[in-house]
Amino acid sequence: MRSDRVLSTIDFHTAGIGMRLLTTGLGRLPGATIAEKRRWFQEHLDHLRTGLCLEPRGHRGLLIAIMTEPVTPGAQFGLFFIYPGGYYVSCGEGTIGAATVAIETGMVARQGAETRVVIDTEAGAVETVARSEGDRVREVTLKWTPSFVVLADQVVEVEGVGEVPLDVAVGVGNVFAVVDAERLGVAVRREQVKKIAQRGMAVREAVNAQLQVDVPGVGKTSVDNVLVHELPDAHGVSPNALVWGPGQVDAAPCGSGTCARMALFHHRGVMAVGSTFVSRGLLGLDFTGRIAGETAVEGRPAILPEITGTSYLTGFSQLLFDPADPVRDGFLLDA
Repeated sequence: MRSDRVLSTIDFHTAGIGMRLLTTGLGRLPGATIAEKRRWFQEHLDHLRTGLCLEPRGHRGLLIAIMTEPVTPGAQFGLFFIYPGGYYVSCGEGTIGAATVAIETGMVARQGAETRVVIDTEAGAVETVARSEGDRVREVTLKWTPSFVVLADQVVEVEGVGEVPLDVAVGVGNVFAVVDAERLGVAVRREQVKKIAQRGMAVREAVNAQLQVDVPGVGKTSVDNVLVHELPDAHGVSPNALVWGPGQVDAAPCGSGTCARMALFHHRGVMAVGSTFVSRGLLGLDFTGRIAGETAVEGRPAILPEITGTSYLTGFSQLLFDPADPVRDGFLLDA
């Protein structure tokens, strides 16, 4: 066996989306903040992102959470997030999964029925509360960072569909175009995934060609994520599907996207502080979203969101990088 790098991961899924938590093998990443650590990784080790996320070790829909040293007092560890197309500021599924893994494997000591885990991310320190039953974590609540609407009541011309109304919102650092499924001529159902993906990508192309999106603290940015959703029903259940990356559709309800949608619902007067709703993914698995408070981001009204969800551990891996491997840095075939 030849390898000049061995990386250890713990696999899990959160509401259906399979992920990996990279726990060891990188060494200490330079940087005083998670953003600085991520930038250093991006500048010096981006070949590991492609090598981990793409084939033959990964696949086009793989998200990986990178565990780092904490950067703020009281935090247990840090996280940043990689995927085949680049980097995410935050990831609800990954953060819920990392807290679950940390407790169930003993990285963080269990504190009875509820264990508080503080995790540093690019979006800021996230307080999580993990609730246990016996030896497993039943659910995790993320007390997350501000989310807000960037552009409300926009209209874009979408190829093959026509004029489509939508909104652009930030969910804990990630930017989303949010569009009603009915306006796209789809339903958020598992059997319509291909159509959701095609029309979601058409929306993404239209938004980036026709709208200028300026995010406080970031400036002008592209929109890489499209949330296709149905409004909450009488029971407060709202199905949604995230179109992201190279045309993937997320099986899970999308944690940061749930926060962006709560910001939009708050903007529309549908949700108030203390309100909850159920964000349902394509597999019928849910996150519960709650507006914990109101705040402002550079004078813009914002909410303080919480989401609750469940992760399940699925495996342990050691990934090798043979220096003679011709596809060591990974590959992606566009179909």
